[in-house]
Amino acid sequence: MSMAIGNLLALASAAIAGLVNPSVNPLVNKSAKVAPAGLDVLTVGIIGDYGWTGWRPAPESFCLDAMPQLVAANVTIPNEIIEDCGSDRASAVNATFLQEDTAAYVGQICAMKNCSAFISVGDNFYDTGIDFNTAGLIRFVEAWSAMYQQGIYQNAPWYQCLGNHDVLPGQPGVDMQTKVAPLMDSRWYFGTEQLPYYTYDLTGKDWTATFVVLDSNCFLDSYQTNTSVYFTPYLAECHEPQNLQVQIDFLEDSFAKSKADWKFLQLHHPYMSSATNETDLAPLISIVEKYNGVVLNGHDHCLAHYYNNNTNFVLSGAAGLPAASDCNYGVPLGPYAEYLAANSEAAASGFVTMDISAEFLNFEYYVRNMQYDGGDLYPVANDMVPSYSFKVTKKAI
Repeated sequence: MSMAIGNLLALASAAIAGLVNPSVNPLVNKSAKVAPAGLDVLTVGIIGDYGWTGWRPAPESFCLDAMPQLVAANVTIPNEIIEDCGSDRASAVNATFLQEDTAAYVGQICAMKNCSAFISVGDNFYDTGIDFNTAGLIRFVEAWSAMYQQGIYQNAPWYQCLGNHDVLPGQPGVDMQTKVAPLMDSRWYFGTEQLPYYTYDLTGKDWTATFVVLDSNCFLDSYQTNTSVYFTPYLAECHEPQNLQVQIDFLEDSFAKSKADWKFLQLHHPYMSSATNETDLAPLISIVEKYNGVVLNGHDHCLAHYYNNNTNFVLSGAAGLPAASDCNYGVPLGPYAEYLAANSEAAASGFVTMDISAEFLNFEYYVRNMQYDGGDLYPVANDMVPSYSFKVTKKAI
């Protein structure tokens, strides 16, 4: 084991002690890194659906042979194992390769653009999140901390968000990412209260941007059935009406109290999509529309820009394994689809940068040239320049 991993695991042990006995270690990330303040223009990378490295699927012999017999015998199979035996297992090797390649690509672009921070829109660890155990601690280092540590990554904070794969382990998995991980690496930011929802500000020379991060998993009715692998006591509790209202009120109150020039809702699931419009998120989107905000999301494994009811929706879910179907193979389904980074054969890996200033928000979509030995799945003439961009000049209220 490397010295770096050994040191991180030692920090994790201290975090575990703090969970057992808060007087030993109150769960406060005192050394948390934050984005610099006072710049005329601050650039951030928006990145999602990336965490494949280190995932080792359940053995094929169990998935194909043992599990059907257990199911037939009415033996309850844990949701994590069911998902671990799902369709993603066939993509694990390619997805790991794509994450590693795309991480290097993002690092190149962000070094060129001098990114000061990264904004995650969830699915940080496939396929079943990271649990609060030794394997989870090691995987955090392998799939994130060590993966994104060189060059521009070294000092940049990551403002994190939970995706559906992140909540598969239930409360222990949520605790791992919100409470323990920030103590293992000071770049991993999950607010000051260690909750799945939080708010933060980025501040420039003459501008402020307010971001509200929510756990969109809680809002989806489709996750509340016994047939859903995501149905856990954690999601059952946070889906209760009074708990949904806590997040709705948190968004409303945060936007109402903020005098920021720009306001953002940061969450995992898409309200606007070329695959599945998650209409359960409507109460949140109505608040964003009220305050002239912008929505940042992932979940769909591609890059896209949607515009509906005077609101911009930025999809950045292509930092791992892209899926052309998630962007309808590049064919817009309606006038709200402004840009889709997909074609009839593939979607491209990549991410989105956002330049924040007093006058405008500038979004640039960086799309990788997907050329491999077998051909070029998504040709891009020069992937060091944006394939698509747009600006927002109408400020928040």
